[in-house]
Amino acid sequence: MKTFLCRTRKFGLFFAVALLVLQAAPAAAADSGSGAYVHTTKGEKPFSVTFKDVYAFRVEDTDKNKTQVTVVILSESLMDKNAMTATLKKERDEMALNMDPDRAAYARIIINQKGEIGAYKFYSRRITESGPGGEGNAKVNTAKRVEGSYSSSYSGNNWGYKLDLRFATDLADVGPGALVKIAR
Repeated sequence: MKTFLCRTRKFGLFFAVALLVLQAAPAAAADSGSGAYVHTTKGEKPFSVTFKDVYAFRVEDTDKNKTQVTVVILSESLMDKNAMTATLKKERDEMALNMDPDRAAYARIIINQKGEIGAYKFYSRRITESGPGGEGNAKVNTAKRVEGSYSSSYSGNNWGYKLDLRFATDLADVGPGALVKIAR
């Protein structure tokens, strides 16, 4: 006759082995997008946005002799990544993503094959800014993932801003040999 204690020990051993196996298995890399944008204007309360979600894809840039670029988008709210991928596969135009700054602010950076950040844009219902690259590093040397950081800032007499982004995500598959028009 088996006692409860005997079954408990076997269950405990099974549980311990299962836990060790799960710890040894490589975990899928998690997506993470974070950062902040702060805009200050003399005499006004600062306007700030905190980014929470990230989406990225790699394509041939139609404006730059078909060189490959990686586009990273960070948003203050969750994005429907499956719908975004389907749209890019069908429309082949980044503007078709229809990112609505009235619903959520977002930032977009373009990274070249060398990992250099070529341009950024920030969109919100109050402010839209864009410019050439700033300080950043990105790892785009894998076929399926991008990781990095980016920061840009400006300080003038009456206004200034600071954009600071961190991102790590798998690249969306927007189709083989994808040519997508990138909004400049």
